[in-house]
Amino acid sequence: MNLKIENWKLMILSIFYLIIAILSYTIERVEFLNFFKIAGIIIVLVGLFQILVYFFKKEYLKPNEFSFAFGLLYCMAGLIVTFKPNVIVDNYPLVLSGLVVLDSTLRTQYSMNLFRLQDGQWVANLVLAIVPLILGMVLILVPFEEKFLHNFFSFLLILDAIANFYTILYYKRIVKKYGSRGENMLDFEGKQKEAVTCDEVIIKEE
Repeated sequence: MNLKIENWKLMILSIFYLIIAILSYTIERVEFLNFFKIAGIIIVLVGLFQILVYFFKKEYLKPNEFSFAFGLLYCMAGLIVTFKPNVIVDNYPLVLSGLVVLDSTLRTQYSMNLFRLQDGQWVANLVLAIVPLILGMVLILVPFEEKFLHNFFSFLLILDAIANFYTILYYKRIVKKYGSRGENMLDFEGKQKEAVTCDEVIIKEE
């Protein structure tokens, strides 16, 4: 996984959340339809770009490499949003809340990675993943009045965007910290292996 690309995806998604949180109160339904049509085209282009990048990568033999399949999913999702924007607009709080739930669920992986690294901030990262996840599930499952629904929905998007930005900044620092440590460990293990090999040669010569 290319961490820089994943961070950019997360950042773009967060900016999209903030835009939706603001526009849901400021534009009419017809203009909202046009917004989602444009968003659908952008999603298709992202999918095509990911498919194109796949053919320039040398990681296609990895069993967990699904960049081509994800590119197809982006294209299909973009086409649905482009040609059926009314379905999204009529139900966009529920649709985007489902996206927040998925996003938050994936973000729990970051906190578990920090837990495995015994990093003290794994709890904070887990809370920032679990809280939006629970709020998103509540919004999907519990019927609310329209005014409260929009307020709750906007709060959820802003909270998840903040959580994404925090995850990007903190996890980037953690990767640098533990990445350099990992390289030192590899160097140490390599020196150990070289020492063992030299010892074996000396013993054989004796």
